[in-house]
Amino acid sequence: MSSNNDLAARVVGFRPKEGQPFDPPAELGFHCPVCTYDLVHEGEYDERLQWSELNGFLWCSFCKKDYRSVCATSSALLMCVKEVVERKSHMRRWWRLNLG
Repeated sequence: MSSNNDLAARVVGFRPKEGQPFDPPAELGFHCPVCTYDLVHEGEYDERLQWSELNGFLWCSFCKKDYRSVCATSSALLMCVKEVVERKSHMRRWWRLNLG
């Protein structure tokens, strides 16, 4: 696998060649931001996403492109964002009530 994105390579650099990531992206809830597919099919995770050679990126073997892992929307990331938004909206209500 080689990168098509020279700018990203210059900015974020490459992952170390030695070592193996603990979990594949699909097991962590990542989806390709372009492809439409089920994350799990017949009890097996879809394997189109792999860790890219670029730091912080995922590689889609179907699209043949690197995507920033944030764009590949992990369900865990979405739950964190949802929690922050809910807390923030709760704090806004608290300030309105106390400031009148």
